[in-house]
Amino acid sequence: MKYLTLLFSLLIGSVLVGCAANNEAAGRQPTIPLEACRLASGVAAQCGTVTVFENRDTQTGRTIDLNVAVLAATGSSNVVEPDPLFLLAGGPGQAAVEVYPNAAFLFEEVNRTRDIVLVDQRGTGDSNGFVCDNLTDDSLPDDLPDEAAVGLLDACRESLTAQADLTQYTTDRFIEDLEEVRVALDYDAINLYGASYGSRAALAYMRRFPDVIRSAVLDAVAGPDLVLFRDMPRDGQRALDLLFERCAGDEACHAAFPDLRTEYQDLLSQLEEPQPISVAHPLTNEPLEFRLTRDRLSQYVFNILYSAELQSLLPLLIHHAHETGDFAPLVIQALAVGESAGVYPGLLYALTCSEDEPLIGSDEARDVPADTSFGSFAANFQAICATWPRADVAADLRQPLQSDIPALLLSGGADPVTPPAYAETVAATLPNSRHLVVPGYGHGVLAVGCMPRVVAQFIREGNADTLDTDCLEELEPPPFFVDFAGPQP
Repeated sequence: MKYLTLLFSLLIGSVLVGCAANNEAAGRQPTIPLEACRLASGVAAQCGTVTVFENRDTQTGRTIDLNVAVLAATGSSNVVEPDPLFLLAGGPGQAAVEVYPNAAFLFEEVNRTRDIVLVDQRGTGDSNGFVCDNLTDDSLPDDLPDEAAVGLLDACRESLTAQADLTQYTTDRFIEDLEEVRVALDYDAINLYGASYGSRAALAYMRRFPDVIRSAVLDAVAGPDLVLFRDMPRDGQRALDLLFERCAGDEACHAAFPDLRTEYQDLLSQLEEPQPISVAHPLTNEPLEFRLTRDRLSQYVFNILYSAELQSLLPLLIHHAHETGDFAPLVIQALAVGESAGVYPGLLYALTCSEDEPLIGSDEARDVPADTSFGSFAANFQAICATWPRADVAADLRQPLQSDIPALLLSGGADPVTPPAYAETVAATLPNSRHLVVPGYGHGVLAVGCMPRVVAQFIREGNADTLDTDCLEELEPPPFFVDFAGPQP
């Protein structure tokens, strides 16, 4: 997968959804006009804009029209609750209005009694989206060296300076925007769902405006101690080790791939000498030719670990490459993951170069732990951030949140980027919280089994202690593929 596209996709969160309430039934009086609109896939909503100053400190200069979509509660007026669900997209760099339609079905039960509100984060979508015309498929060949990729991102940064002060696109600014939208839509209190980076933003919102948050669902929790790019080799190796162990303990997988860990190490050793590869792009079917390296293979594997469904296929992909020398099936799966990210790279780096890169020491970027097969994600990240401006970041962004707000925390047991330990740390200072872990699953678990019903119950009752979670005990990760015909029955 293309180096830059890979970076954009590394932090993707769970896909999101949105909706809004019947104004008369809810007794609200929004101060902005909302008009009927259609989101992707024909999803009906009411859309509008909230105009805010880019620089909230000076309240002068450039303004941003925040793109807002409200999906009204679908139930009768006598069951509609006044507090909506605000959905905070992942990335950082995803636009909530764009990613919502893919996951609307996950929030159907919530949407019966509550509006769902989507706000494109500043720098994404139609909220002054940071589109870099130089970052196209033609400009990002798969054999692009890291130095050239960094140069393209620097050109992206330069092009964005005409439309934005890049120091004004932090998590702090995002939650201030969300609060202004809440006020404009005349909601007294709201519920939050934040996935991946969206959980970082949700925690910041809970800290800054606690009196307006009724409850919060945090999926794939990016806690204050998570430093993006720095911790990926360690957390990715944990997920890969869990996969190897699960395969070794599975009768069919172990019989088919008894030496899986050794085979993977052999592949990495082979690619110390880059090998030419040719594949058809999984979306466009266009031919792609490039040289496959050790680091690129490990990054592909990292991408695949995001999905439990693809994890179940990974042993077969590794074994096939080892036995035949054909890396194409593995590469194609990783490419498909990256293309689904929907991340605005300009916002990704404007935000993380201020909030994460300053916390990475030069030694940490250069030296990869000996017990991981993944290369350094941080070294390239630091090279990119060298020319991006650093914004002022809230002093408490990295502090544990002490709050009584009811919170439900969700983790995939085999998540390669936000493993359960981050959620455990967050839950320790949230006395009204509960942490649910789905073993064997990856990044974001809202779509797993009965989880939408569990989340809907939590939002309805606002109490994590009374949740009926018996159905989660029946969940198992997808069965392993032992050949390309599919899993054994």
